[in-house]
Amino acid sequence: MAYASFDDYRNLYCGRAIRDSEDFDRLELRAEAVLNRLTVGRAPKYRDREKKLCLACCAVTEKLQEMGERERRLKRETVGDCSVEYRLTDRKADMTELAALAEMYLFGTGLLYCGIPCEGVYV
Repeated sequence: MAYASFDDYRNLYCGRAIRDSEDFDRLELRAEAVLNRLTVGRAPKYRDREKKLCLACCAVTEKLQEMGERERRLKRETVGDCSVEYRLTDRKADMTELAALAEMYLFGTGLLYCGIPCEGVYV
């Protein structure tokens, strides 16, 4: 069961960064995994009457698209001896960013952890 569809992304979330449903579906699966982790497995059982989980999924999916584009950008390029260096990503910072984005939509749903946050929960 997908938390959001491409139609939800385009019409409910008003997203425009992801151009086709195939890319959305691929990234949405990853977004589901992120949301399942953030909600400690509570998301699949959640009745999303207000579409908060759907919107969170759309936001995380779009951010994953942006992060993928960021990873592909060159950091440095050398012509002599053909050396190319790609930008390294910080996984912890990326997960923190995804968590903060999801929390905007999931606040008040009961899906989020309400205890003391642990360093490394999002790693």
